[in-house]
Amino acid sequence: MSGDQDCMRVTLKCQDCSGKLPFNAVTAPAAATCGRCGLTIPLTVSETIRSDQAVDVCPVCTGSDFYVRRDFDPNRGLSVIIIMVLTSMGFYWFGLDLIAYAVLGVFALLDLLVYRRLKDVTVCYRCHTVFRGAYKPSAPVFDLATADELELEWVRTLEKRAKSSSNQNTETGKQIRA
Repeated sequence: MSGDQDCMRVTLKCQDCSGKLPFNAVTAPAAATCGRCGLTIPLTVSETIRSDQAVDVCPVCTGSDFYVRRDFDPNRGLSVIIIMVLTSMGFYWFGLDLIAYAVLGVFALLDLLVYRRLKDVTVCYRCHTVFRGAYKPSAPVFDLATADELELEWVRTLEKRAKSSSNQNTETGKQIRA
């Protein structure tokens, strides 16, 4: 492999502060530490991910449920839509209907051009880890019912981990005091 362009790039989301933590799958560490909040997240990167063949198991939550979407930030997309609607409404408010519709048409054409240029990424339903690479995505498109079920399952898992971690810290504190 020649450089970072030929390997899978993984971006995980910090469970505490929602910070984005990118890393290269080939040289993936055993754990990633969030630069914002300091949380250490253990990683288990499979060999198929390291070799950029496919996404089989999430290195963060060890789940195997993924979906495919275009590689575009949804928040940025929403911002563009809001700007487009407000601009069009402004022209429509002043009775310039033809210009208002032209604005909508131009934005729709720009959206189509940008959409066609973007590649697909695979995203984990549970922890929202994003996988970018040369592999052929095989996951289905986003399903809201699946997302609702698996995100809730991941939240429960994180709560259990936090609870067991605080119990261990309490027991350790009791042992130190004794």
